[in-house]
Amino acid sequence: MAGSKQLAVTFDGSFEGFLSILYAYYYDRIVPAYIQSEDEYQQTLDTEEFHISTDIKRAAQVLKGIQQKISLQSEDYLTYAFLAEEDDDSRFMDMFRYTLLGFKVGHMVDSHLHQDYVLGVHKRARYVGKEAHLLTGFCRFAETKQGVFYSSITPNNDVLPILAEHFSDRMMNQAWIIHDKKRHQAAIYDGKKYAIGDVPKSIQLEYSENEEQIQALWGAFFDSVTIKERINKNLQRNMIPLRYRGNMLEFSLTKW
Repeated sequence: MAGSKQLAVTFDGSFEGFLSILYAYYYDRIVPAYIQSEDEYQQTLDTEEFHISTDIKRAAQVLKGIQQKISLQSEDYLTYAFLAEEDDDSRFMDMFRYTLLGFKVGHMVDSHLHQDYVLGVHKRARYVGKEAHLLTGFCRFAETKQGVFYSSITPNNDVLPILAEHFSDRMMNQAWIIHDKKRHQAAIYDGKKYAIGDVPKSIQLEYSENEEQIQALWGAFFDSVTIKERINKNLQRNMIPLRYRGNMLEFSLTKW
């Protein structure tokens, strides 16, 4: 490694990969100046790339340390912040520095809001948590001919893991699919367990006859109860942001 160059550590973009970087710091003395996923890394004159491969066992060891030596709350902050998607390069380094401080001061790390990286982790985690919470209410499931319930989403952040965990508890006896059309991924639940994986960009669905009848009744109901003179579109936008409406049945079926 050239002494004049800063070390840019790359990984496969998984949370386990990020935890493997923390292990490499403590046990292999790998000190990153930057952390980026291998897909996003761009070589510059003042940086040298060092790739760290994901090691599931090492990642599990680091995660256990976070849970025991920092807090379960900090684990949530880190996992939620990891799911944030932003156009900046500081997310992984903020998480890295947050964790190092956490191993020094324990659960008190979350009181160190004077540190920009602690505040950065908190802000991202809250942003992701808020969107995931909204989508637990905004997800609309429709029954397909195969009896599987399907819902599509286009979130700003990668909240599919959070939603999958939520609905596996709420709809535990029903097979379902939550399709993130923005990232071309889906959570598929078979009534016992779920898995998340890549899916084709275009999916053809056939709804059950019962579902088609329900949708027709739903649309007729909304049209019949709507008082057009009292429609408040500004209030609607505040309650249900426009970016979620394309996947919500009531907005695709009504005329207003």
